[in-house]
Amino acid sequence: MALLRNFRANTAAAVDPRWYETFFEDDWLELAVDHDVLQTRAEVDFLIERLELEPGARILDLACGHGRHAVELAAMGFRVTGLDISEPSLAIARERAAERGVELELVRLDMSELRADSEFGAAFNFSSAFGYLPREQDDQEVLARVARALVPGGQFLIDTMNGQWLVRNFERRAGRKLASGTEITEERHYDPATKRSSATWTLARSDGSRSELRHSMRIYTCPELCGMFAKAGLQVNGLWGAVDGSELSVDSRRLIVRGRRG
Repeated sequence: MALLRNFRANTAAAVDPRWYETFFEDDWLELAVDHDVLQTRAEVDFLIERLELEPGARILDLACGHGRHAVELAAMGFRVTGLDISEPSLAIARERAAERGVELELVRLDMSELRADSEFGAAFNFSSAFGYLPREQDDQEVLARVARALVPGGQFLIDTMNGQWLVRNFERRAGRKLASGTEITEERHYDPATKRSSATWTLARSDGSRSELRHSMRIYTCPELCGMFAKAGLQVNGLWGAVDGSELSVDSRRLIVRGRRG
C-alpha cells in the first residue's frame, strides 16, 4: 500500500497542479493550429443546431483558445464572447478575427473567475477543456458560474473525453507527426483513484530542437457529469457521442452533454 501511495505521489508531483496557467503557449499553439478546417466547421454546425441558436444570439465560448469556433460563429452573425486564460492564444484569436473582419469580444480570464449574471443565451466548452482545475469542487463551481451566466432557458454544451471509453481503451504511449514535421511522443498515466489522466508530451522538431509539455485533467463519466450539471442548476436535455449526432455509448470516445438553465 505504501508503495502504491508513493507511486501516485510521484506521478502527481510531475505535473504542476496549476499547469494550465502556462501550458497553452508557444509549444501548445504549434499543435493547436494544426486543426482540420472541415472538422472545425462540422463542430460549429453541431453547436448551432444542438444549442438551438437564434440569429444574433449572445454566446459564451468558455476556454476559447485561439478562437477557431468563436471566430466562425462571429462571422455568422452571432455575438460571441471568448474567454481563455492564455494570452498567446487570445492574441491569435484577435488576429484571426481581424483577418475575417468580424467583431469578437475576447477576455483573458480563468474560467473559475467567471462573474457574468444572466448575460448569455448559450455557452459551450469544447475539445476537452474541462477538468483541469486541481479539485472536483473547483469544476463544480465552474458549472455553477456558467449556469448563473446564462439567461433563464439558456443552454450550455460541453464536449470532453468519455471516461468510460478511456478506461477501456487507455494507451500508455502514443505518437503522431504534424504537418510541420514535428514529431510528438506521449507518455500517459491514468490514476483510477483520482480519475485523473496525466501525460508528458515530447516535441521533436526537424531542426533537432526538443521541448516538453505536461498536463493533468480529471476525466468524468456521463453519470458524474450529469450529476454535476444537475447540482449546478442545469437540467440535462441532450447526450451525444460525437459531433455527427451519434448516440452516446460506452464505446463513444467523446462525451457531449447539454443542459438548460431553469
